[in-house]
Amino acid sequence: MESSPADLVIKHWDATPLYVSEEERYGIYPWLPEVGEFRQHEGERVLEIGCGTGCDLLQFARHGALATGVDITPGHLKLARQRVGNLATVLYGDGRDLPFPDASFDYVYSHGVLHHSDEPRKVVHEIFRVLRPGGRFNIHVYALFSYFTLWTMLRHGRDWKLCIENSRDPVHIDLNTGRSLRRLFAPAKITLTKHQCKPWESLAPLLGWFLIARGQRP
Repeated sequence: MESSPADLVIKHWDATPLYVSEEERYGIYPWLPEVGEFRQHEGERVLEIGCGTGCDLLQFARHGALATGVDITPGHLKLARQRVGNLATVLYGDGRDLPFPDASFDYVYSHGVLHHSDEPRKVVHEIFRVLRPGGRFNIHVYALFSYFTLWTMLRHGRDWKLCIENSRDPVHIDLNTGRSLRRLFAPAKITLTKHQCKPWESLAPLLGWFLIARGQRP
């Protein structure tokens, strides 16, 4: 029986969890604290979809947010709970069917997760559902038109998608464009930026690896 994309994700991240220090993570992604708005949600109900090992979730909590993270990988849930302690809530949760009532959150954040789902519209529907009216979302996905896409294709050939993550497991990955994201998040109006283009960060707005979609619940 063929494994579902969710099963592949669980298998991959259980085997190779990315438990890195805060210094290492924000050394790799120095733009992430500002773009993720970690300091801007004091007193707000913040949800992170796909919280991984809890590094970003911890930043929201430290800056006063009422932070909740969900993930589908048992290894990630264990490591995230160890990292955040009692500063934030970590729960099992599938982005396609979030375990929360309507209008539960002021802000929904997700970094590097949505592109691993083969049903991204279901995830977006759930984001809209759990946000309060006027609530905001901030979603980071891989960009199709990127220096990293081209470099990986040239280096690895037809199996290049197996070389994007931290192992060669066949994890589902979609690459996005501004057009595809606007269609995915419709009818919400989104603003788009691009980041991560080492060592030529000045080219990130054009060739960045991460495509950031920010907007409000329609």
